[in-house]
Amino acid sequence: MRDSSPSGEVPETRIVGFAYGFRGAPGQWWHDVVLRALAEQSGREVANAWLGYAFELAEIHVHPDYQGKGVGRAMIRTLCAGRRERTAVLSTHDQPTAARHLYASLGFTDLLTRFIFPGGYEEYAIAGRPLPLP
Repeated sequence: MRDSSPSGEVPETRIVGFAYGFRGAPGQWWHDVVLRALAEQSGREVANAWLGYAFELAEIHVHPDYQGKGVGRAMIRTLCAGRRERTAVLSTHDQPTAARHLYASLGFTDLLTRFIFPGGYEEYAIAGRPLPLP
């Protein structure tokens, strides 16, 4: 997402955030790791309901000067618009951050908390919500 504001005769353009996602599928590392952990915690049926046909929001980043101004929300809404998957899922640091607040305000709920990816040490929350977004 870009911020374009007039500066003299030539508008200034700067990147203020980026985001991407894709349909998750068996054989993808994040998908397989999270599916296995969710199945162990909540059962295979629950895990498949969330991850069996899911849009995985892989990266969502907003420049600090633009956080809290609707940029992240707009990127998530744009990415999820018209998706055919049943759910949207993501991982984020398991801390009370602005990102966690944003995801909750969009209806994402925690599926796993205090989750540590293999080889890692930081705690993450795995969150999901049914699609479409309102």
